[in-house]
Amino acid sequence: MSEELLKKLSNVPRKSVNLVIKCNPEKMNFISMVINGYDRIALPRTRYGKEGILDLITSPDFVEDLYLILDDIKKNHDPTLEIIGELGDNWLIAVT
Repeated sequence: MSEELLKKLSNVPRKSVNLVIKCNPEKMNFISMVINGYDRIALPRTRYGKEGILDLITSPDFVEDLYLILDDIKKNHDPTLEIIGELGDNWLIAVT
């Protein structure tokens, strides 16, 4: 086998990416609606509403687009927005 093929086979594709963001709790609904407005580029899930912590579960194919959307929201609507974690596709960690 070629080196390139071995490299591709060694990189197991991820099923999903779970970004954890912190934002102004008053902006959580707005952020969810924006995400849904982009043909559900990610699935927003409230982790801790009073603290403004949301999970955004998305496909690896859409991560770059999601970062662009989050960057725009931060610049124009919620300067407190920040990505505080990336849980990958480990569902045991994501649901705790």
